[in-house]
Amino acid sequence: MRKILLGVLPAFLALAVFDANARYIPYVAPTDVVTQSGGYDQNGDNYITADEVEEELREDAIDKAIAMQKKGMSQKAIDKVVKDMERTVEQDAEKIIDILDTDGDELVEPEELK
Repeated sequence: MRKILLGVLPAFLALAVFDANARYIPYVAPTDVVTQSGGYDQNGDNYITADEVEEELREDAIDKAIAMQKKGMSQKAIDKVVKDMERTVEQDAEKIIDILDTDGDELVEPEELK
């Protein structure tokens, strides 16, 4: 009798502790993502540097390459996109910083984004 109770007791406790009606709810990623100039701020300090813009541009190029692969484009075309990005990413980041930076200190403060 004791063995039966010791065998059944854990199952009974599991049913008593956990809700048997709980159901699995799959995760659905949000689709309404809004990109704004604050998206360049990679480390969350509210200041944007050229390095953070470079990182964002690299992520955009990777997204573009993945989309090209899904569309069935050739590897040569994908490699060209990546090489063009690597060749111009620093200059492009500097241009973006120059546009956003109003006081010329190569750092975009939160006040300059308003």
